Amino acid sequence: MWHIVFVVYAATVFHSKIMVSIANVTMVVPTLFTIWIGIKADQTQAKKKWIIITGFVQAIIFTFLAFIINEPSLLAFSFICLFNMLSDMLSDFSNGLRMPIIQKYIRQEDLIEAYSFTQFISYVCNFSGQALGIWLLTVSKQNFSLVALINALSFLLSALVVLLIKDNVNYDVLANGKKQSLKEQFSALYHNVMLIFNEASTADFSRLLLSILCLNMLAGSLNAIYNIWLLTAKIGHLSYSQALLLIEFILVGGILIGSLTPHDYFSKKSVRELLKINAVIFFLVGLSNLIHLPLIFGVLLLAFASYLVGKVNPKINSLLLSKLPANTLAQTNNFLSFLFTLSLPVGTVLFSSLSSWNITFTWLTFLIVAVIIFRFSTPSKTINTD
Repeated sequence: MWHIVFVVYAATVFHSKIMVSIANVTMVVPTLFTIWIGIKADQTQAKKKWIIITGFVQAIIFTFLAFIINEPSLLAFSFICLFNMLSDMLSDFSNGLRMPIIQKYIRQEDLIEAYSFTQFISYVCNFSGQALGIWLLTVSKQNFSLVALINALSFLLSALVVLLIKDNVNYDVLANGKKQSLKEQFSALYHNVMLIFNEASTADFSRLLLSILCLNMLAGSLNAIYNIWLLTAKIGHLSYSQALLLIEFILVGGILIGSLTPHDYFSKKSVRELLKINAVIFFLVGLSNLIHLPLIFGVLLLAFASYLVGKVNPKINSLLLSKLPANTLAQTNNFLSFLFTLSLPVGTVLFSSLSSWNITFTWLTFLIVAVIIFRFSTPSKTINTD
């Protein structure tokens, strides 16, 4: 809820593109610290206590923001940016603390189903939270303090719920006392990720990881491509805004349906197989748009591709929890998240630039990257990746 409200605050209070850009950047900055945060989460022993403390601290942060956010000054804006980044990092830390607890209390055979449902809830909460934030601003006539207080209340309630049930959760992970250098830590992270995907060959693993990053890049670039392409192209008789809404609905709806079907045919496929199928679908998307078939063909293919994308993250998360020790879960998860997050702006910038220049070359490049994904997701020798 808060992120979109923060952007609206920067845009309406200061009427400055620079302020909006700064607000956008502050949402990305916590990603740079995510690996370090994961390491600290794994090293934290009293996990239940710190989950509760984190919730209370975030409640205090947003209560403080509620008192300063109506001050239209650069100093107030600077504090808001700082505390917004701090809150995001605390959320990352809290998520890392929960992972070993999830590992203990959810059976291995139920992990994919659990993470599929978690992904579904995350998407629903994200979009409903944004809608709630905008609605609150509308009915309160841009009362940003009210939204900040409601956000503080949500963190407070979350912490209180955990406080009430903490005695039912008997779990605190002892941190590994061995000190490691930065090089050793990254080497261990790389080994952990290889273990997740059951890769014995470093070369095969590097190709697999690159194919996942490229797939993430393509998936993340679709909105950027269609935002520009639909200025001149048409989907039936839909207006520009209606067409954009349809694309957003297709992309998110496909992921939600994929999340809600954790036991279907495609859920039983390995990560490599899902990558190859997705690569073929993205290839067909690029080809259909390249040869100027009606846009609806590409849109329908995107629906299926999004459905498959909804299968990948829960499978990776379940592999992570089933194959790694508890004291390495958060840092390994955050390491993967860091890599995946970095691939998103690369895809957005690349394909936004290409779309502004030449849409034909854009879809040709999209098609070529899909071929690379298919090629790199094919092992040089037969390896079990389930």
